[in-house]
Amino acid sequence: MSWSLAIHGGAEPVSLSEDRELYRSELAKCLDKGAAVLSGQSTPSFNPYKHLNVAMQSVIESVIALENCDLFNSGRGSCFNCEGELEMDAQVADNRGHFGACAGLTRIRNPVLAAERIMTETKHGFVVSPSAEKFAIQQGLHTEPFEYFHTERRWKQFEAGKLLSEQAQPADTDGGGHNGTVGACAKDADGNIACAVSTGGTTNKMLGRVGDSPVFGSGCFVSEKTGVCGTGRGEVFMYKNTCSRICAAMDYGQLPLKSACEKEMSRLLADDGGVIAVDSTGEIFMDFTTQAMPRAMLDSSGRRAIAVWKEWEECNFS
Repeated sequence: MSWSLAIHGGAEPVSLSEDRELYRSELAKCLDKGAAVLSGQSTPSFNPYKHLNVAMQSVIESVIALENCDLFNSGRGSCFNCEGELEMDAQVADNRGHFGACAGLTRIRNPVLAAERIMTETKHGFVVSPSAEKFAIQQGLHTEPFEYFHTERRWKQFEAGKLLSEQAQPADTDGGGHNGTVGACAKDADGNIACAVSTGGTTNKMLGRVGDSPVFGSGCFVSEKTGVCGTGRGEVFMYKNTCSRICAAMDYGQLPLKSACEKEMSRLLADDGGVIAVDSTGEIFMDFTTQAMPRAMLDSSGRRAIAVWKEWEECNFS
């Protein structure tokens, strides 16, 4: 049977002056790592639970790679809250009724693995820090010092956001506007569908703020037929339930993937965000209302595409 994989690097502002080739190169690496697991060409770089399906293994593998790249707002590239500290969130889910999520991690190198361990090693679905962090460390997950996450780019965004917040009324600013996440959706040869998301949240966010990424139905949702990941303004995705509504439009409204996604995307405003999705046939959908959403896709037929802005910059099919 066929397989499909889609990934994104967040629907946050990407300056036209930034090196789009660097984005494409890093996306290609992250895509290929997940695809190698999905196609059976390699085993995961992490130690998966023995019953973890291939689709789940592949999305986690791709998200680990995205978390390890400081271009994207997750893991090493996470943005800082209003205190100049880290609070990272993640979630994994599949179409077999399994999911796990965590929020508020500060030292874990790959938050997506903490979400995976919550799913496989506990009876719970969502654990927040400090308990989530303590559990992840007990599970042997790698930790890093603050300096590992302290990238110059994110720190400048934090300082700019802090200055903006000091000069405006709270209702007039979101403190920086950097709302990116990373995510991956996959369908494997056995029909399993899985999603994984990870984020550093929003720049200069209030201490303790949790957005849509670890919330099942908001940051991602997986039904029997479909897996959807969202990215953008977390509060919007929680309020509008974009990801779960796309799945409902397919499950109950009998809409095909493209129509279901377009219907819910029409409810988003400019700069709200975007989605990636895959269905049980392996069909992929990717769209956004922001200036850019770094994204990539690959399937077992060899169809491959990578882009940062609206137009597909690398695409081998029409």
